[in-house]
Amino acid sequence: MKTIGFVAMIAAAVAALMVAQQDRPENQKDPFLGNRQAIAAGQQLYNGTCVACHGPDARGDRGPALAGGSFRHGSADGEIFLNIRAGIKGTGMPAFSQIPTDQVWQIIAYLRSLDASAPGASAEIVSGDAAAGKAVFDGKGGCINCHQIDGRGTPVGPDLSHAQSTPAAQMEARILDPNAMQGGGRGRGRGFRRPPSTLIVKTKSGEEFRGVVRNQDSFSVQMVDSHGKLHLFDRLQLAEVKTEAHSIMPSDYGQRLSKDDIRNVVAYLKSPHTLDAAEPVRDEGGVTSDRLAHADREPQNWLTYWGDYAGRHYSALNQIDTSNVGRLQAQWAVQMPGDDLVEGVPLVVDGVMYTTGQPGQVFAIDARTGRTIWTFQRRQKVKSPYEINPFVRGVSILGHRLFLGALDGALIAID
Repeated sequence: MKTIGFVAMIAAAVAALMVAQQDRPENQKDPFLGNRQAIAAGQQLYNGTCVACHGPDARGDRGPALAGGSFRHGSADGEIFLNIRAGIKGTGMPAFSQIPTDQVWQIIAYLRSLDASAPGASAEIVSGDAAAGKAVFDGKGGCINCHQIDGRGTPVGPDLSHAQSTPAAQMEARILDPNAMQGGGRGRGRGFRRPPSTLIVKTKSGEEFRGVVRNQDSFSVQMVDSHGKLHLFDRLQLAEVKTEAHSIMPSDYGQRLSKDDIRNVVAYLKSPHTLDAAEPVRDEGGVTSDRLAHADREPQNWLTYWGDYAGRHYSALNQIDTSNVGRLQAQWAVQMPGDDLVEGVPLVVDGVMYTTGQPGQVFAIDARTGRTIWTFQRRQKVKSPYEINPFVRGVSILGHRLFLGALDGALIAID
């Protein structure tokens, strides 16, 4: 009898533990998934609260896109709920503690409806020839010169790899008029949607660059021009910096392309597509295999962990020598988040430093000013119980991609 009673106690404890795990906030399920009325209400809430940072249809803007269903700070319903309610420390995501619980769940239901793989989502049926649309996208439309799909293309405009969730009618409207305001709240509060804009930079030597701003402060400007090239400017070298209130995307596609062409491009964007490994990747301006093999020709850069394939960890730069090394001073510093050791060796490529912080974190930094251009973070999905050295040694580069080895065995390519 004592044995039976003990087993019963253990079973009750296990059951209680399982119930407790299910009751944890991050394990909660959205009660409104697939509910059309809740999704419509969630869309209204999103357009009034979230669109200013995450863009119409959650396609991304100042904040990341939310339509894909996979998020670096947690993808479960309960994790998204906590991120909305409490904010995300160390990011631009504030806390929205004043939004009632049901309304948070409605927003999540709306975001889930944008993901074709999520429960309650339905695929939109569109007319048009996807193969012909790809030909227009890559050819006479010139779309690939500003956008990327599955790693192909040029990173000037938004990445369109997950554009399937955007309604076809809205896609077509944006192609015909990229300057039209869609979605957004009123005023300039959290629901304000910034209009499209183009950055124009003129140097004192007379050169002019047009493109999109990546980051800027009182001393420097980082921008990508219309050809996808990153420029790092010191404001002291600039004659003028201004912003025009129109998109860098051409507004004459209604004249340049036929209705069938536009319909076919939309069909291509709405269709499932994956990277074809046999298709050549465009790498104009990137770090080629030849540059890596002859890294000694570029002493101003540091292209590999060891500096070059000889593994010498030696720089041929000679401005610092025994006569002036004692006068060296720090010009800038970047505080890495977290409290663990940082053991990565930064790469320096054409004025940009690429370095790692905590496992899964990558930073692109203006090497002259220390201004952060962008950051990347991937949450480790599996932790080995035998892990004793939880550090990364940096990234590697080839073409226009950085490669990061993760502690859970994954290899991540970052465009």
